[in-house]
Parts: sequence; structure tokens; C-alpha cells
Amino acid sequence: MAARSLLLFPALALASITIEDPSNVINPAFWAADNAIVPDYDIAMVSSQPSDILATHKVNGKTSSANHVTWSATANDTSVLVVANDASFTGTYMNFEKSGYSTNLNDASFWGFNAAINVANASTAVFDKINVTVHNGAAQVYSYGTDTIVHVNNAWLYSSGPVSHGLYASGNGTIIGRNIEVYSGGKRSSSFSGDSPGGYIYVYDSVAHAAGIGSATFYALGEIHAKNVVSLSENGPVVFSDGVQTADLIDCDCTAGLLGGVAMFSSSTLQSGAVLNLTNTKFTTLGSEMPGLWFGNIIADAYLTNSQLVTKSGILVVANYSQITQDFDYYAGYADNNALSPAGVTVSVTESDMTGDLVAYNGSSIDWSLAKYSSWTGTAYSGYGDVSFGVSLDATSKWTMTANTVVQNFTDSLTSLKNIHSQGHTLYYNATVNTWLKGKTVSLPGGGSAKPISSASGKSQIRGRSRRTQN
Repeated sequence: MAARSLLLFPALALASITIEDPSNVINPAFWAADNAIVPDYDIAMVSSQPSDILATHKVNGKTSSANHVTWSATANDTSVLVVANDASFTGTYMNFEKSGYSTNLNDASFWGFNAAINVANASTAVFDKINVTVHNGAAQVYSYGTDTIVHVNNAWLYSSGPVSHGLYASGNGTIIGRNIEVYSGGKRSSSFSGDSPGGYIYVYDSVAHAAGIGSATFYALGEIHAKNVVSLSENGPVVFSDGVQTADLIDCDCTAGLLGGVAMFSSSTLQSGAVLNLTNTKFTTLGSEMPGLWFGNIIADAYLTNSQLVTKSGILVVANYSQITQDFDYYAGYADNNALSPAGVTVSVTESDMTGDLVAYNGSSIDWSLAKYSSWTGTAYSGYGDVSFGVSLDATSKWTMTANTVVQNFTDSLTSLKNIHSQGHTLYYNATVNTWLKGKTVSLPGGGSAKPISSASGKSQIRGRSRRTQN
């Protein structure tokens, strides 16, 4: 393996600890033209898996191994290594070098054309201490098919060009990565990614840096499981999730530069059952309008345990009648697609301190619960139209209000409401729904009060103090 430089990466500096990634070794500026290529998906789709994928090295239906070698491929649509059809491969101390374009990005996405390493059709592979460098738009390590399992340990992955994901699983394939350093500079090139009909990604003790527009740390189409990952997505969220998928992150520290910390949506009809789990995890969003968590055209559940959402915008959660554009560069609203549905999200917060607001648009709803010594400083308001909020607190948690707030569903284990610090603001509740308050006006600590709402629906139309674009 090539020696790695111990240069600093200030954007991923954590206190006195500095984190490096492959862009410290290969300067992305050398590949600026490659990274500027815009992915073209207006092309024919192959409906079934091709019988043969080109490669310079093939392991087909047998057991093989290699070590201390450098393998390469330069032709278009040609992998360096294909392991297929119940084959098994073990590779140690290997360099994989790949250049050459994908002439059809759908083939590259769904079948692994042009990937440096392609393991498919109930095959297994174990890689340890490998370097993979790809250019012109090539996935780095690709797994396809049920019962295909790839282990990648101690890997250094660098890519340029579009759709150059680091660990990439599709067709119910699985990849398990440990001690990975990955950099991708191209558009729509996520560090760890699943694709249709689903991929299963497990990542541990790794560093990820994605620079291109639409490039996330994790793209969930299937399941993402991560522990102890530090990442920066300069022009994408930490997590993309399309449809009924699961993303489970533990002990992670991740930064997003576009859209939101999380962008969970459905690119088709409204779906229900998407799940996000954050445990001992910190998400930081850098944009002035970026929320910590964003949901569109989806019914989802999010569970935050001992976690942080640090947002420059001051917005924790957004729910909207919206989805993501094909280029993954902005949120598509009603003008782009009027066949969507409002989002509905339930966020359960435990053992966490949250500061920021909840914002819903266009008939969407957010249910927000605090438990196990959690706290929230913020308010909930409508970005546009009638929306619905629910707030729940247990006896150990508290809410510090920053503005008047309207809630449709409201529960508090302290019936005295003494854990709500109003700062002079009013909490309006729906008396028809929240009958336990008996339609009374209740004084709150700090000079404010909880009052029954005059509207029968209890839906919020309170706007934010400054009008923002529809996130």
C-alpha cells in the first residue's frame, strides 16, 4: 500500500484531535474537471442483470486470493475485479487503480458496471489493508445480490467523477466496513450507499469526506448501520433516505453543508415506516436555512438518544409537502411536483438537550416528545399553511419557550405544567383534543400561560419571526 500523509484536515478538527482523509494525499484540485461532470440519468434502463460484466480480473464460481499486488483497469465500463456466482475471494495488501467512464450511469448504479471491485450473486469477499483509487465516475467497492457479503477492513478509498460511492450495496447485497478512510469529489457520490431494491451497509470506526453536490455520508436505500464515524458532507446531508428505509447511527460526529443533517423523503407516493435512530451522536448543519432533520412526502419515526443537533439556522426539524430533486441539490415543492403528500414525523428525544425550532409546511405534522431528563429550548410554527404539532413531556424533562406556540396534541406528566418555562409566552392547546386540561387557562413559570385555543381544529398558523424559504 502507498504511504499515507499525516496532513491536517481543519474542517474535521475535533477539539485537539485532527482527522485526515484521502483528499489530504491526492489533491482534489487535480481532478476538478472530473468532479464537475453532471450525472446523466436520462438514459435507457437495463431491466435485468447482465450475464457478464467486463473486468481485468475475474473470479467466477471458485475460491481465490491475492496479496501484495497492484491491479488496474482503464477501459470504460470495465471493473478491476469481479467476484461472481458463488465465488469467494480474499485480498490483502492490494492496490486497485481504476479509470475509464461509465457510459450508462443506470448500469453503474444498479449492476456495478465500471466499479473498481464488484462482488455479486451470492459471492463473498474479504479485503484487508487495501487502497482503491478511481477516476471518471466509478464506484469503489460494490456488492450485489442476496447472500453477497463483502468485508472491507483497513481501507483507503479515493474517487473523482459522478456516482463514485465508496462502499456501495445494491440488490440486497451487504458490505461490512471497518477502519475506512473515504473521499469522493464528484456529484451524487456518497461515502456509504445503498441502491434499489436495497443494500445493507455496516460501517465502524471510519472517516468520510464527500465534496460533491448531492453527496451524503450515508445514502439509505435499504439499511445503514454506523458506529464511530466522523464525516463531512460539504454539499449534501449526513443521511439521504428515500422511502421506507432504516438509518441507525451510534457514536458518530457528522457535518452537513447542504439540505439538512438528514433528508428523509419518498421519491414516489407517500410511504410510511422510515426510521432514523441517533444514539450518542452529533449532527452539525452549516447552512443558514438548513434544519437538523428534514422530512418530505414521508411518514417517519426518529429516535434521538443522548444526541445533539447543532444548526446555524436554529431549526431542529422540518416537515413538508416536498421531496428532493433528481440532482439532489434543492427541495422540490408544489411547483415542481403537485402529486405529493404532507409529511408526518414523530421525534422521540431522550437524555438529550435540544435548542431550536420545529417548522411544518403545507398540512404536515410534527409530534415531538421529551423524556428521560431531556430539555428543549424553542418553539413550533408554520412555515406556510395549516399544520399540526404535538408536544409531550415526561416529569423529568423541561421546555423553555421562545415564542407563542400552538399545539394540537399536548401531554405533560406534570399536570401542574411546572416544567414549562414560558418566558412570558403563551402555549395554545386544543381543548377538544386535550380534555385533561378541562379547557382551563393554566399559569406557567415565567409569566406566561397555557390557554385553550379558539380554533376548533387547533392547527397552527403561527409564523416564524422571520419568513424563511420553504425548506
